[in-house]
Amino acid sequence: MSIYQRIAVILVALFSLSVWAQNEKPAADDAKAFQQKLSDITIKPYHQPLAATGRDASCQLCHGAKTPTTPANDSNCLTCHGSLDQIAAMTEPKSKEGHPEPNPHNSIHYGKDVPCSTCHSEHKPSQVYCNNCHLFKYPNMKP
Repeated sequence: MSIYQRIAVILVALFSLSVWAQNEKPAADDAKAFQQKLSDITIKPYHQPLAATGRDASCQLCHGAKTPTTPANDSNCLTCHGSLDQIAAMTEPKSKEGHPEPNPHNSIHYGKDVPCSTCHSEHKPSQVYCNNCHLFKYPNMKP
């Protein structure tokens, strides 16, 4: 190997080490920022018992990971709240008189296939997706 090739190898190694060293501190800072964000998250009153299991455990119950980066998976919601059919049955309008609000869990457009997190959110206000086009009140919807 010529002297120039050796110098090139050494320079590449030093550059790689430099990049690796620079990435170490931001990763630690990112982890610290993420943990701070997790501890700042509020949990809605009706899910407070989940928080009693510990922050990591309660995150994992809904998100499937101790450090969540995505919305909760519907299968995790259904573990506690019942099947899609059971939820649709619970929210079926009681009477067809007086034009009650349609069943949000059995949509005329999407049936029972709308992901839970489309309307429901644990860490921010929930919203009625249907109200992007319609004006429904759903007075019993939890915040």
